[in-house]
Amino acid sequence: MSTTAHAARIGDILVDRGLATPEQIEDALARQRSEGGTLGQQLVTAGVLTRLELYGALADQWDAPLVDLVADPPQRDLVTRQPYSRILNQGWVAWRGDPVGELTVATTVAPTETLRSQIQEEFPQADVRLVTTTDWDLWRAVEASHRQELLYLSQDKLSVDDPNASARSGLRLWQNAGPIVLMVALLGWIVLQPLTAFAAILTAANAIFLLSIVFKTISGILAPLRAYRRNRDRLWEMQERERRGLDPLWHHDRDDAELPVYTVLMPVFHEANIVEKLVTNIGALDYPKSKLDVLLLLEESDTETIERARAMRPPAYVRLVVVPPGRPQTKPRACNYGLAFARGEYVVIYDAEDQPHPDQLRKAVAAFDRDRIEREVLGRRDQKPLACVQASLTYFNADYNVLTRMFATEYAHWFEAMLPGMDNTKIPIPLGGTSNHFHTERLRELGAWDPWNVTEDADLGLRASVKGYRASVIDSSTAEEATSRTGAWIRQRTRWIKGYIVTSAVNTRHPVQFARRVGVRGVIGMIGLIMATPLAFLFYPISLAFTALTYIGVQFIGLPMPAPVVLVSIVTFVVGNAAMIVSAFLAATWRYNWRIGAFAVFSNVYWLLHGWAAWRALFQVLRDPHTWEKTPHGLTEQYESTVNVS
Repeated sequence: MSTTAHAARIGDILVDRGLATPEQIEDALARQRSEGGTLGQQLVTAGVLTRLELYGALADQWDAPLVDLVADPPQRDLVTRQPYSRILNQGWVAWRGDPVGELTVATTVAPTETLRSQIQEEFPQADVRLVTTTDWDLWRAVEASHRQELLYLSQDKLSVDDPNASARSGLRLWQNAGPIVLMVALLGWIVLQPLTAFAAILTAANAIFLLSIVFKTISGILAPLRAYRRNRDRLWEMQERERRGLDPLWHHDRDDAELPVYTVLMPVFHEANIVEKLVTNIGALDYPKSKLDVLLLLEESDTETIERARAMRPPAYVRLVVVPPGRPQTKPRACNYGLAFARGEYVVIYDAEDQPHPDQLRKAVAAFDRDRIEREVLGRRDQKPLACVQASLTYFNADYNVLTRMFATEYAHWFEAMLPGMDNTKIPIPLGGTSNHFHTERLRELGAWDPWNVTEDADLGLRASVKGYRASVIDSSTAEEATSRTGAWIRQRTRWIKGYIVTSAVNTRHPVQFARRVGVRGVIGMIGLIMATPLAFLFYPISLAFTALTYIGVQFIGLPMPAPVVLVSIVTFVVGNAAMIVSAFLAATWRYNWRIGAFAVFSNVYWLLHGWAAWRALFQVLRDPHTWEKTPHGLTEQYESTVNVS
């Protein structure tokens, strides 16, 4: 697109062609002064003209004819000679001709000396002629010519480059055999010494349950300390800046013109019913539209959603990216494919039904800026670089039914208490599947998402810690739809628990090496959350049943169980449940209201559902660890519309 230096001229061309009025040009120039970018970007983003019209005018300005790279793609031997990332970053591609003779280059950027030197470096013996193409034509041409490379990046690269970090190979032999050997040993013990084995299993189940409860409760208690620490750090920063003769009241928020391009990845699959609302929700973000790079990731087989997305004619800052078929067909694979085309300095994932708070992108940029200032300006060299910040998730249908109330209560405790508490103690935090904001180049350095892990978010949070980065949380929220049907909830929770089991297995393939890389805090996070959570869900039904049977057996049958085992079992169960109910009630009441928080009293029943999902997950881990059970969205709206009609 044209530079500011050419703004008046390109504006004149557009006015002469009747594509824009002088008033529209002035409005676009005003937005350019406040937001940055180019005049052409502002006009296209505002819907004044199309990309084709803009580049047609630029072709006249540059004296370089306009060509259609989709209808007339570049020579394969020329386009594959250049890495896809270089083509997209530099904005030009060799189109026709001979690298050592006459060569025609299609460009989306002005024919400056920088452009000519780049071409000369790539094709030193060529006699170059320039033509113009649109940025979308360039992107489509690269996507078609580098298809196999892009597929490799999206589904195979991590498992090839760092196989120990990928779930593709599944569990190791000892990890598969261990539970089976343990089960056989327990069965043998039960046959030979039933009472002793019964007491030991009960003790182990309660210990695991208690470990999970203690970790989550302590994390929640530590959450308020995060606000204190943040205020303390800001006071220290002000004093440090004043000592250096700088403005002590300096703040991190950038002006619109200084904000970076931000990529938003939105994977959708079989969600034609809500795709329009998704684009509307993203459009409500308080961020310059000329700096938004929104990629709607659509699976090639999902023709209904593709047709609906195309028919709605999305804004100019939204690109429809059709992900080619491959294996596995998962959300992280689609995100990896979209990441290859990301233009932003930062990138965030939003799910189909997400409603992020309007200022969330700005808060994420400020968090990364603060991290850079703390490390580079204020001398905190020992602080790990920030790879990701996580916003909290809330639920706009929290009061829809009992299940959504329980869902909202659980996740209020997770995002408002546990994760801030873990962040305060520098324990690596598992990321959520949405509203996690990444530094784009650091994300690529980490290997992006593992398409073979069904909780790619939790896995990536741990991998960031292993690679010497950290994740944090920001004070912003995204409203989502809580799953309102039990069957869909079971499938969703099965996938999450299965992913936690697989993530635990991946990181403990070499446990000593893992412990050395992440340190004590990383080991605590792994054992206390990633491992203990599925174990607690697996053992909760056993603990509940054994506690009840033990009490009944001792009180009414005279079962000769050791008194300390009975006492500890009952106390652990009562105190553990009470602690989780109280902490969940407080978090949910703070996030929503007491009418939602009150449903924490049904946690015992809710955890039985977790137990069902956990045993289902364990079976899937052993049988097919890569199966992705899709969570349907828009169920609440569908149900409400049915009620209204009937």
